Amino acid sequence: MDLVTGDKSTPMTTVVPGPLRPPGVALPIHADPRLSRRLIGLGIASFGIFAIALIGSWSWHSWHVRTVAALHQNCRKLSAQEHWDDLAVAAERWSQLEPNKAEPWLFAAEAAEGQKEWKQLVESLSRVPANDRRAIAAWLRKATVEFEFLNRPWDGSRSCDRVLELDPRVLIAHKQSIFFHAMTLQRAELMRRIRQAIRARRESPESYVFLISASWLYSGSLYRHNTHWLEADPNNETFRVAQALQIYASEAKQDLEVAAEFEHILPAEELLAQYPRNLELVAFFLKQSISEGNRERVVELLNQLSPEVSQNDPRCWCARAWLQELDGDLAAAENSLRNANALDPYWWQVHYQLHDLLRRMNRPDESAHYLKIYDVSHDLAIQITRLNRSENGFDDPKFCISLLKLAQLVDDKEVVEALQKRVASR
Repeated sequence: MDLVTGDKSTPMTTVVPGPLRPPGVALPIHADPRLSRRLIGLGIASFGIFAIALIGSWSWHSWHVRTVAALHQNCRKLSAQEHWDDLAVAAERWSQLEPNKAEPWLFAAEAAEGQKEWKQLVESLSRVPANDRRAIAAWLRKATVEFEFLNRPWDGSRSCDRVLELDPRVLIAHKQSIFFHAMTLQRAELMRRIRQAIRARRESPESYVFLISASWLYSGSLYRHNTHWLEADPNNETFRVAQALQIYASEAKQDLEVAAEFEHILPAEELLAQYPRNLELVAFFLKQSISEGNRERVVELLNQLSPEVSQNDPRCWCARAWLQELDGDLAAAENSLRNANALDPYWWQVHYQLHDLLRRMNRPDESAHYLKIYDVSHDLAIQITRLNRSENGFDDPKFCISLLKLAQLVDDKEVVEALQKRVASR
């Protein structure tokens, strides 16, 4: 009982106040000796693990450095001795240790070339890192092997593109790529690549020949190159059509002295039946049908192509202009010819058709302008058919001057600037 109140509740406990603890200060903890020993043991164990890991890492790094140095020395020795099999093994081991370094892949490529293992060579060259100063040379070599030894021209073209991504100023990459597209009659892509080379000031002399003859030339080398590429890819449509078109254009199958050599080339109508939407075949038959005055066939051929393809080809616009002239719609024909001229400002046939059409539309000044252009472009076309037999003529100063004059007449500022520098440097 509470003596003061008489209450029978729990007796009051007297609390003796201790010393005041400032706010934020923790109460002291009295360490357990066993806990302390455990913490010390864990600290020692952790330090030991860290030390072992550090020593192990240092040991591995030291081994790695020594091994790579030994492999590098061995590869150089084997390369000098031309021991290609042993070099291939050493380079392979090195590439496993340092797959992101150029040196082991370059030695592997050297060994593959010595062994004439062309597939292994291009595989090794493709692994050279892009940020290495030797990457451009590696990809150029890869392109050459793909074109010349593996007979994989599409891969060779892509390797050229890779080189140009790394450095757009590499002349040989432009040259190989342009030549491949010229020989396969990929005319729109050919013109794009020529322009790309001109902008980089890395165009070869024959690039200008391909530029101004893009809509009408069938090179004398089409059959030879595409026959070679068909050996590795016998059903390729692009190669088959390009191969055949030189034979059709030259009428070799009608020449009794050589016709037997080309018996394997299908008649043109049969090839068109196989590839009815092939632009080059359709363009060949468009020209033939216009010459024969076959209106219905021209309409049929144009309808075989997709709008996207026909709208971007000057030959199709010329065919439309011919149809529109037959219908008496001279304004529409003029518009079609100007579209053709915009796509290919160097084609002599368009120059002549515009001259003739504008003359009949009683616009003598404009007609005379295109006749002036035609005189130069047609003369150049005649020169090209002669130069086609010899690449040495492509760089003739007189030829370059004529090219410059034509570029000025058609107001192609990009080409004018490039040709002026080429002519001035002679």
